[in-house]
Amino acid sequence: MSLVDSNKELAKVVETSFSGFNRAEKRRRLTDRCESDMFVCMRNIFASESFDDIILREFADLAVIHQDIYRLVAALENAGIKVHRQLVIRLLSIPMTAIMAVLDSMTDIVNEYTLKEKQQHIYAWRGRHPVISSIIAKYKYNEVDKLVALFEKVIDTASPTYDVEVRSMIELCNIQTGIPCIPDRESQNRLLRKMISLLPGQRVPRHRLIRNLTSMGQFDQAQTEIRIFEKDFRADAPVARLKVELLIARATETDGILLEDRMSILGQAREAAIRATHRHANSSAVFGAYCNVGLNILRYSGARETFDDAMAKLRRAQERLADPDIGLIVRRYERLEANVMSQRPEKEIEAELVGDVD
Repeated sequence: MSLVDSNKELAKVVETSFSGFNRAEKRRRLTDRCESDMFVCMRNIFASESFDDIILREFADLAVIHQDIYRLVAALENAGIKVHRQLVIRLLSIPMTAIMAVLDSMTDIVNEYTLKEKQQHIYAWRGRHPVISSIIAKYKYNEVDKLVALFEKVIDTASPTYDVEVRSMIELCNIQTGIPCIPDRESQNRLLRKMISLLPGQRVPRHRLIRNLTSMGQFDQAQTEIRIFEKDFRADAPVARLKVELLIARATETDGILLEDRMSILGQAREAAIRATHRHANSSAVFGAYCNVGLNILRYSGARETFDDAMAKLRRAQERLADPDIGLIVRRYERLEANVMSQRPEKEIEAELVGDVD
C-alpha cells in the first residue's frame, strides 16, 4: 500500500474500487481477501486486465522456444498435471542437450526441482505461481480445439510406468480445469476412452465417462460401461450412485412410455439406492441419490414414503458422519421438495434435479 501511495505510475493502474477506501479499509480488505498470497493480492489491488497485461508483456519478450515451454508448462500445470522434464521433451521434441541452457534462460519463470518417486528421481517443472500459470493458460489456450489437442497429445504420449504420470492422468479428470471443462461431451468422451485404454486399472476416468453418457441420454452405453466396471472392480460408491442416477434418467427422460413404466423404473432405482446406502454407509452422495429417487417418485405419484425415508437416512448420516456438506444436501432437497409440492413448472423442477457432481 505504501508503494502505491508513493509511486504515481502504479497509482494510475490501481482499481477504483480499491483506491476509494482509506488506508485502514484497504488493509482490512487485503488481509481478508488475500492473506499472504502476493499475486492474488496484486490482482485485488490492480484491475485484472492490467495485471494480465504485465504477464503477457513479459511473455512477449521471451524467445520463441521459451514461449513454447512457458505456454506448455503453464497450461499443463493449470490443468492439474505434474509437469516434468521428460514430459516437456516428449511434447515439444526439445533436444536433451539443450535443457539446461533453456532452464538457465528461464530462471524465475520456470523452475526445476527433484521429485522422489519410488527410488526414482523425477525432475519436475513448475511456473513461479499458480495465478500466473492460469493467466498464461487462459490467453494461450483460449480456443477449445487447442486445449483438446493438448490433452490428447498428453494422453497419447503418457508413460503409465511412472506413478507421477498416472496421478497426472487422474488429476486431468478434475472438473475445474481438466477434461470436464471442455464444453463438447463427445470430445470429453473420446479423451476419457483414450485414458481408460491407457490406464484400465483406474476408476476415475470410468466414473466420468458413465456420468457423461447418462447426461447425454446414451443409457445403453452407460449401462454397458457400468457392467464392465463391475466386472473389473467391485462396485464402489460413485458407480453405485451413478447406477441410481442412470435409472432416474431413464424414468424421467425416456420419451413415449407410460406413467406406470416410469414408476416401475423408479422402483428399480429405489431398490438400487437402498442397497447402495447399506453398502456405502459413509457416502453422502449415495444418500443424495436416494433422496433424488424419492423426490421423483413424489413428483410423479404424490407418494412421499420413499422421500421421507431417504431424508431420514440422510439426517442420520449427517449426525453419524459429522460431515458439514451433508447439511447442504439436506437443505437442497428440502428446497426441492417445497418446489415439487408447490407445483412449480415441470421444466424448472427438472433443471434442479440434475445429479450431484463427483
